[in-house]
Amino acid sequence: MTCLENQPWTPFAAELSHLDPQWLALHNRLHRQRQLWTGQCAGLAMTVQWSGAVQSADTGTEVALILGDAPIKMTLPAAALELLGLRSVDLAGLPGAMLLELALLSVIEPVELLAGVPLRIVDNSAVLDTQPLVLNLTMVIQLAQGGPLSVALQLSAVAATLLAELLERHATPAAHPLPALRVPLTVESGEAELSVAELRSLNPGDVVMLDHWPDRQARLVLQGRRLQARAELHGNTLTLLEQPIALNLLKEDDMTGSAESAASQSLDSPLDDLPLKLVCQVGSVELSLAQLRELGTGSLVQLSPQLHDGVDLMVNGRRVGQGQLVKIGDGLGVRLLSFATP
Repeated sequence: MTCLENQPWTPFAAELSHLDPQWLALHNRLHRQRQLWTGQCAGLAMTVQWSGAVQSADTGTEVALILGDAPIKMTLPAAALELLGLRSVDLAGLPGAMLLELALLSVIEPVELLAGVPLRIVDNSAVLDTQPLVLNLTMVIQLAQGGPLSVALQLSAVAATLLAELLERHATPAAHPLPALRVPLTVESGEAELSVAELRSLNPGDVVMLDHWPDRQARLVLQGRRLQARAELHGNTLTLLEQPIALNLLKEDDMTGSAESAASQSLDSPLDDLPLKLVCQVGSVELSLAQLRELGTGSLVQLSPQLHDGVDLMVNGRRVGQGQLVKIGDGLGVRLLSFATP
């Protein structure tokens, strides 16, 4: 029997837009989100949102521009020509091109000043054939109190490079705070340094002595251990004792030292002696980035309800069992209720 080789399945391939890989970096430079630009056009207040929309289905009126020696094709929607008073003007001829350039003069002059090259509207669309128009950019423009208008640009590589350089010099990138994005955090109530051999020897019922932490103190940790904060735990409520700070700024953090120590031991040390950290995780919570940024000393964090009593035992971020915190003299330990050797 002969089996046919499966071909890669690309749904809707015919409808997908094509982008040459050599222009990918330049495309992304053009489409980086930036703060609104404000100015004047034909005596009207104007705001420009860069790369704010996909190309409009309305083809509009095509206009040929030259930036320096680089061609650009601009498509203006009918509503924009209406606001400029040019709705009934034939823009294909020289008089129409001159009228449009005059209407856009308050925009053209600042662009020429910043670019250091002339920007001209020409009546000969043949100039668009002098260089391939390889990249697209659609701007959202608002004139006066009118609605948003999509203005599409088709750019040659030279024009796209000039425009990208102008944007990077004069258009401030917009921040991406993502305030509603939620991130998971865990609450740790103790930890113990164990070797691989010691971890392997543990069984349910065993008690492990934990490193000394002040009474009721816990630690709120961002997933990936990028941020952490000391806190006090009262039931399901956490009271922060400090603002969350980057883990690598903590003097008491010994993760870097442990990594250097492990590296220096290399393979000369038996694997059974490799150090591990057993962490008691007492709870978890999800916070938005906006909530996380607002945390500080005294902030209260309500933990998610636990599905079981006790703590989860974690090694290298993986759950290996459950335990119960117990007092051992003046210190704290954890009794293993269930345990699976990782």
